[in-house]
Amino acid sequence: MRCIPSCSIVAFTLLAAVALPNGPVQAQPVSEEEGLLPVMGRVTDGEKKLEGCEVITYRDNERVGTFTTDKSGKFALGLALGRNFSIEFRKAGFVPKRVQIDTHFPEPTEGVVFEPLVMDIGMLAGSKYNGVSTDELDFPFALIRYDARAGMFAQDPEWTMGMQRTNGALLLMAGRVEKRER
Repeated sequence: MRCIPSCSIVAFTLLAAVALPNGPVQAQPVSEEEGLLPVMGRVTDGEKKLEGCEVITYRDNERVGTFTTDKSGKFALGLALGRNFSIEFRKAGFVPKRVQIDTHFPEPTEGVVFEPLVMDIGMLAGSKYNGVSTDELDFPFALIRYDARAGMFAQDPEWTMGMQRTNGALLLMAGRVEKRER
Protein backbone atom coordinates (compact mmCIF):
# COMPACT_ATOMS: atom_id res chain seq x y z
CA MET A 1 0.00 0.00 0.00
CA ARG A 2 1.31 3.44 -0.94
CA CYS A 3 0.50 6.57 1.06
CA ILE A 4 0.18 9.90 -0.78
CA PRO A 5 0.67 12.99 1.38
CA SER A 6 -1.61 15.99 1.11
CA CYS A 7 -0.75 19.56 1.92
CA SER A 8 -2.09 21.40 4.92
CA ILE A 9 -4.15 24.49 4.21
CA VAL A 10 -4.18 27.34 6.68
CA ALA A 11 -6.53 30.24 6.05
CA PHE A 12 -5.19 33.42 7.61
CA THR A 13 -8.01 35.45 9.06
CA LEU A 14 -6.63 38.92 8.46
CA LEU A 15 -5.40 38.24 4.95
CA ALA A 16 -8.17 35.84 4.02
CA ALA A 17 -5.55 33.77 2.30
CA VAL A 18 -4.66 30.14 2.11
CA ALA A 19 -1.04 29.22 2.75
CA LEU A 20 0.97 26.05 3.08
CA PRO A 21 3.19 25.34 6.05
CA ASN A 22 6.59 23.77 5.40
CA GLY A 23 6.03 20.26 4.10
CA PRO A 24 3.14 17.78 4.08
CA VAL A 25 1.02 16.93 7.09
CA GLN A 26 1.80 13.57 8.65
CA ALA A 27 -1.60 12.33 9.80
CA GLN A 28 -3.58 9.11 9.77
CA PRO A 29 -6.11 8.78 6.93
CA VAL A 30 -9.73 9.48 7.83
CA SER A 31 -10.74 6.61 5.57
CA GLU A 32 -8.95 3.50 4.37
CA GLU A 33 -11.37 3.40 1.43
CA GLU A 34 -9.64 3.68 -1.93
CA GLY A 35 -10.65 6.39 -4.32
CA LEU A 36 -11.31 9.05 -1.70
CA LEU A 37 -9.37 12.14 -0.73
CA PRO A 38 -10.08 12.72 2.95
CA VAL A 39 -10.54 16.37 3.93
CA MET A 40 -10.69 17.55 7.51
CA GLY A 41 -10.24 20.75 9.39
CA ARG A 42 -11.49 23.42 11.73
CA VAL A 43 -13.30 26.71 11.20
CA THR A 44 -12.56 29.71 13.42
CA ASP A 45 -13.15 33.45 13.49
CA GLY A 46 -9.39 33.84 13.71
CA GLU A 47 -9.41 33.25 17.47
CA LYS A 48 -12.45 31.26 18.58
CA LYS A 49 -13.77 28.01 17.15
CA LEU A 50 -16.96 28.47 15.11
CA GLU A 51 -19.62 25.96 16.04
CA GLY A 52 -22.52 25.73 13.60
CA CYS A 53 -20.66 26.96 10.53
CA GLU A 54 -22.42 25.55 7.47
CA VAL A 55 -20.15 23.42 5.25
CA ILE A 56 -21.62 22.96 1.77
CA THR A 57 -20.02 20.59 -0.74
CA TYR A 58 -20.51 20.92 -4.50
CA ARG A 59 -19.41 18.32 -7.08
CA ASP A 60 -19.11 19.68 -10.60
CA ASN A 61 -21.25 22.69 -9.47
CA GLU A 62 -24.05 20.48 -8.09
CA ARG A 63 -24.76 20.66 -4.36
CA VAL A 64 -24.09 17.19 -2.92
CA GLY A 65 -23.90 17.72 0.83
CA THR A 66 -24.40 20.11 3.72
CA PHE A 67 -23.57 19.82 7.39
CA THR A 68 -22.46 22.09 10.22
CA THR A 69 -19.29 22.18 12.26
CA ASP A 70 -19.32 20.70 15.74
CA LYS A 71 -18.62 22.50 19.06
CA SER A 72 -14.93 22.65 18.29
CA GLY A 73 -15.53 23.98 14.75
CA LYS A 74 -14.30 20.71 13.21
CA PHE A 75 -15.43 19.03 10.01
CA ALA A 76 -14.43 15.95 8.00
CA LEU A 77 -15.49 14.55 4.64
CA GLY A 78 -14.23 12.38 1.80
CA LEU A 79 -14.08 13.54 -1.82
CA ALA A 80 -14.29 11.03 -4.67
CA LEU A 81 -11.30 11.06 -7.00
CA GLY A 82 -11.59 12.24 -10.59
CA ARG A 83 -14.00 15.12 -9.92
CA ASN A 84 -14.06 18.85 -9.26
CA PHE A 85 -15.38 19.95 -5.87
CA SER A 86 -16.01 23.21 -4.11
CA ILE A 87 -16.42 23.48 -0.37
CA GLU A 88 -18.20 26.59 0.85
CA PHE A 89 -18.13 27.77 4.46
CA ARG A 90 -21.02 30.01 5.63
CA LYS A 91 -21.96 31.57 8.96
CA ALA A 92 -24.20 34.56 9.67
CA GLY A 93 -22.12 37.72 10.16
CA PHE A 94 -19.17 36.40 8.12
CA VAL A 95 -18.14 36.63 4.47
CA PRO A 96 -18.63 33.20 2.83
CA LYS A 97 -15.40 31.42 1.93
CA ARG A 98 -14.82 28.78 -0.76
CA VAL A 99 -12.08 26.29 -1.57
CA GLN A 100 -12.00 24.51 -4.94
CA ILE A 101 -10.46 21.03 -5.08
CA ASP A 102 -9.70 19.10 -8.28
CA THR A 103 -9.34 15.45 -7.20
CA HIS A 104 -8.09 14.09 -10.53
CA PHE A 105 -5.15 11.76 -9.86
CA PRO A 106 -2.84 10.78 -12.76
CA GLU A 107 -2.41 7.08 -11.98
CA PRO A 108 -4.44 4.08 -10.82
CA THR A 109 -5.49 4.38 -7.17
CA GLU A 110 -5.53 0.69 -6.30
CA GLY A 111 -3.47 0.28 -3.13
CA VAL A 112 -3.14 4.05 -2.68
CA VAL A 113 -4.24 5.70 0.56
CA PHE A 114 -4.31 9.48 0.72
CA GLU A 115 -3.41 11.35 3.87
CA PRO A 116 -6.02 13.94 4.78
CA LEU A 117 -6.01 17.38 3.27
CA VAL A 118 -6.08 19.45 6.48
CA MET A 119 -7.68 22.90 6.45
CA ASP A 120 -7.83 25.61 9.08
CA ILE A 121 -10.40 28.05 7.76
CA GLY A 122 -10.44 31.55 9.26
CA MET A 123 -13.76 33.24 8.57
CA LEU A 124 -13.81 37.00 8.02
CA ALA A 125 -16.29 39.19 9.86
CA GLY A 126 -18.60 40.92 7.40
CA SER A 127 -18.41 44.09 9.52
CA LYS A 128 -14.78 44.62 8.41
CA TYR A 129 -16.08 45.29 4.89
CA ASN A 130 -18.70 47.96 5.73
CA GLY A 131 -19.18 50.33 2.83
CA VAL A 132 -17.57 48.13 0.15
CA SER A 133 -18.87 45.29 -2.00
CA THR A 134 -17.40 41.85 -1.27
CA ASP A 135 -18.44 40.53 -4.72
CA GLU A 136 -14.76 40.22 -5.66
CA LEU A 137 -14.38 37.68 -2.84
CA ASP A 138 -17.04 35.49 -4.44
CA PHE A 139 -14.31 33.23 -5.82
CA PRO A 140 -12.44 30.35 -4.19
CA PHE A 141 -9.75 31.48 -1.76
CA ALA A 142 -7.74 28.43 -2.80
CA LEU A 143 -7.48 26.16 -5.83
CA ILE A 144 -6.12 22.74 -4.92
CA ARG A 145 -5.09 19.96 -7.32
CA TYR A 146 -2.55 17.17 -7.58
CA ASP A 147 0.95 18.50 -8.19
CA ALA A 148 3.01 15.71 -9.79
CA ARG A 149 6.33 17.48 -9.08
CA ALA A 150 5.53 17.78 -5.38
CA GLY A 151 3.87 14.34 -5.28
CA MET A 152 0.84 15.63 -3.36
CA PHE A 153 -2.36 17.61 -3.57
CA ALA A 154 -1.32 21.26 -3.27
CA GLN A 155 -2.73 24.71 -3.78
CA ASP A 156 -2.01 27.09 -6.64
CA PRO A 157 0.23 29.78 -5.05
CA GLU A 158 -0.41 32.39 -7.78
CA TRP A 159 -4.17 32.18 -7.28
CA THR A 160 -3.73 32.50 -3.52
CA MET A 161 -1.55 35.60 -3.87
CA GLY A 162 -4.14 37.17 -6.16
CA MET A 163 -6.89 36.56 -3.59
CA GLN A 164 -4.66 38.00 -0.83
CA ARG A 165 -4.17 41.18 -2.86
CA THR A 166 -7.89 41.47 -3.63
CA ASN A 167 -8.84 40.99 0.02
CA GLY A 168 -6.20 43.48 1.17
CA ALA A 169 -7.46 46.10 -1.28
CA LEU A 170 -11.05 45.64 -0.07
CA LEU A 171 -10.02 45.97 3.57
CA LEU A 172 -8.12 49.19 2.75
CA MET A 173 -11.15 50.60 0.91
CA ALA A 174 -13.42 49.70 3.86
CA GLY A 175 -11.00 51.46 6.22
CA ARG A 176 -11.11 54.60 4.07
CA VAL A 177 -14.93 54.53 3.96
CA GLU A 178 -15.02 54.22 7.75
CA LYS A 179 -12.67 57.21 8.19
CA ARG A 180 -14.79 59.38 5.87
CA GLU A 181 -17.96 58.49 7.78
CA ARG A 182 -16.52 59.64 11.11
